[in-house]
Amino acid sequence: MIELTMGVVAAACVGWLLRRKQKRRSAAAAAGEPVGLPCMLKWSAQGSRWKPGRLLTGADHLLWNPSWGGRSIALPADLRQAGVRSPSMREGMVINPGSRIVTCDSSDGEVLIAVMPPELDHVIKALERA
Repeated sequence: MIELTMGVVAAACVGWLLRRKQKRRSAAAAAGEPVGLPCMLKWSAQGSRWKPGRLLTGADHLLWNPSWGGRSIALPADLRQAGVRSPSMREGMVINPGSRIVTCDSSDGEVLIAVMPPELDHVIKALERA
């Protein structure tokens, strides 16, 4: 019984911390400050796999910073949103099935950005500004 109680308390604390971090990120994005939005990127120029990282907004162009080392990569300057969709069954095995995929067109080919629904509006606004 004690283990169950401790598990519930730990889960509540983790949920509170994640929600607090998301609110801070939303407030910073609304104020126009640079924000690192957690996402996954699939871009033929970087390979054919989904790669986790952060979309860095706030500059005149968008940067993508991979999670596991590596340098920040500047996304194409002519990147434009083409649509938003849910992941397919196959994509849902690699990325979170609850996420949304923002499809973007550029001169370098199609760029797919997978984000969770709370960050979707911030990504769309960042694409409009860039």
